[in-house]
Amino acid sequence: MNTSKQFWALLKFQAVVSPFVWVLPVAFCTPLLFMSRTEPSLNILMLSQNLFLVLLLGALVLAPEIFTTSSGGQAGGLGAEFIRTRAVDKSILARSKSSFFYLLVLIAPMAVVLYSLRSPDLHVTIYERLARLDCLSHVPGSALVAGRGGRSDVVSIPNGNVLVAAWRAWEFLSLAILVQVFVYAIHPFKLRRYYFWAFILLVSLSPMLSTFSPGGSVPWDQHLFFRYAAYQSSFWILTLASLLLAQVWCERRFARLEQ
Repeated sequence: MNTSKQFWALLKFQAVVSPFVWVLPVAFCTPLLFMSRTEPSLNILMLSQNLFLVLLLGALVLAPEIFTTSSGGQAGGLGAEFIRTRAVDKSILARSKSSFFYLLVLIAPMAVVLYSLRSPDLHVTIYERLARLDCLSHVPGSALVAGRGGRSDVVSIPNGNVLVAAWRAWEFLSLAILVQVFVYAIHPFKLRRYYFWAFILLVSLSPMLSTFSPGGSVPWDQHLFFRYAAYQSSFWILTLASLLLAQVWCERRFARLEQ
């Protein structure tokens, strides 16, 4: 079987062997609730409570043995034992795992991007003065508008709903790259399960940590979002380059781990 056929066969196998895994991306549709047309708060738009699901998918797809024993590997890990007992190219196997992982991670955020096209423009409430100034300075086309009841803290962002949805997709992709590298980096260690749980805890707490703003400055998540809005092309180019480099490294490391 040539490389292409082997890749598609492995990808198809992982997609059908455990149908339950397709349920998890439904949770990624939570950002749809934030696509409000009633001047939502920027603080709410920046929340990312469901990022920890990216880590769970990473464990289930990339390295199910992290959470399963040798006796339960096949039952709990997308047929991991079945794949390991077949004569397959280890690099192609890693590539198919990564492709399936990124598909699961990005399918819902991309659906949110398409959904946002129904109502692309956004009126967002930004309570902090420094954050408003940061937004007006870096988000293209943003402008202060009169909000409901004559409020003066509402900012109009052309294609703002699309921008927020694309930001969410970039956020998920960036975390997925980090998860992929982290999984293969800790894989040889005996305590890898505990390292991974610590990582999950850290990511789960990140929404609370993101609101931290030393000295009354703009919270770092909003600061990063405004920079993303100003330099979207650069953000995506660097992220895709990181994805390519991470994939090459992970395939080589996985091949060595499996030997």
